[in-house]
Amino acid sequence: MSRMDYVHDGGRIVKKRLALALALVMVLSVALMGCGKKSSDNAQTDSGSLKGQKITVILPQNEADTVGFRTKMTKQFESETGIKVELIEKGWEAVADDVRGDLSSGGGSYDVIEFDNSWIAEFIKNEWVAPIDEYMSTDMKDGIVPGLLDLFSKDGKHYGIVWNNDTRFYMYNSKMIQDAGLTEAPKTWDEVAALSKKINGPAYMDTYKQEQMGTNEEMFVVYSFGGNFLDKDGNPIVSTDPGVKAAYTWLAQAYKDGVFGKDALTQDYEEVASGFNAGSFPLMLQAVPNVYANSNDKTQSKIVGAVKVADYSVSKTGNEQVVLTLPEAMAITTTSKHKEAAWKYIEYMSSKEMDKQRALQTGALPIWSDLYNDSELLQKFPIYEQFGKQAANSKGYPTILWVADFADIVAKQSQKIMTGSVPVDKGLADMQALMEAAKKKSEQQ
Repeated sequence: MSRMDYVHDGGRIVKKRLALALALVMVLSVALMGCGKKSSDNAQTDSGSLKGQKITVILPQNEADTVGFRTKMTKQFESETGIKVELIEKGWEAVADDVRGDLSSGGGSYDVIEFDNSWIAEFIKNEWVAPIDEYMSTDMKDGIVPGLLDLFSKDGKHYGIVWNNDTRFYMYNSKMIQDAGLTEAPKTWDEVAALSKKINGPAYMDTYKQEQMGTNEEMFVVYSFGGNFLDKDGNPIVSTDPGVKAAYTWLAQAYKDGVFGKDALTQDYEEVASGFNAGSFPLMLQAVPNVYANSNDKTQSKIVGAVKVADYSVSKTGNEQVVLTLPEAMAITTTSKHKEAAWKYIEYMSSKEMDKQRALQTGALPIWSDLYNDSELLQKFPIYEQFGKQAANSKGYPTILWVADFADIVAKQSQKIMTGSVPVDKGLADMQALMEAAKKKSEQQ
């Protein structure tokens, strides 16, 4: 759901979930960008026999890709394979509308589509996306971060390959922290509030808009207080879960005390990232990796050299470690008439070498496990060590069919609670009732 993701995440229909266990798996060989290697251990069609076929690919724009990496590599794919690609890139919401509209009316317009982690239950249930196991190589199955690969699967079948490892990380302006008389960034929410008093201003900024991006950030706060919106069976528990109440009680008081800027109710991810890189506040609680890269770019940042990445995240007591992960994948539609050509594109754009180049050129977080030990990447991004420690505690959206309603309810009701329009208990009771109605409606359809 991103889409800007701090540069790419912005308001999407809520994203994501998933515990991203970052195990570093050594891979014996890789499917390098478009060489003639076949796409799976089973005899698959070579790219040469697919020459002249045309596929249509629709994916969200990635604001982190300021160098046009995807477009250049798509043209390179066309040149090397002879497969023609119509690449459609739009804002995340526009892509979501187009994809959903097409698939719900029978499909046929697209071969490769955006597959958001918030869509997993719905798209697989409706048979809108095709299994890809027959195409996948052993290297790919063994080498991609397990959590990312397994998230987009069901009943032992894989349906998507992540193109955007949208995992968030705790970053901070070390100079502002030191100027405040601290030796390390806050570990608890109480310490965040204390920092705000020390600097007589907001300790952080975030987006709590009445959009999916707002839900993303409110989910992180709830998780970091040890709370959950739903139980393991997908039933709403917001009115009874003590962690949920503690989280919203803190948010309401923090809004009142100015612990975070009140512009959080209207700002989007890009505006938040720009404010951080301008030195307007010291903490970026859930930033995507490219924020770090941009913070060291003199053309985009006034805090070059000051940003550090923690190896922990902010939580209630320091023990409820969690970071938000909202990955997006590429999938093949069941209506595609050129599934093998579509897979060739996904395989090419997801190869380990391509993944490495994407990381080097755009600051994107890799999807291949052993790239976190790659010497060239570590030389440019030594913070991968901290990323790995935080990512081991990642969590995303619940896999439920009524996820769009879930995101809308959380975003709208959260603002009412934060601003004091309704007391915490009343706001959570209202949220509970709305979620129960949305779940019931989904079950009746």
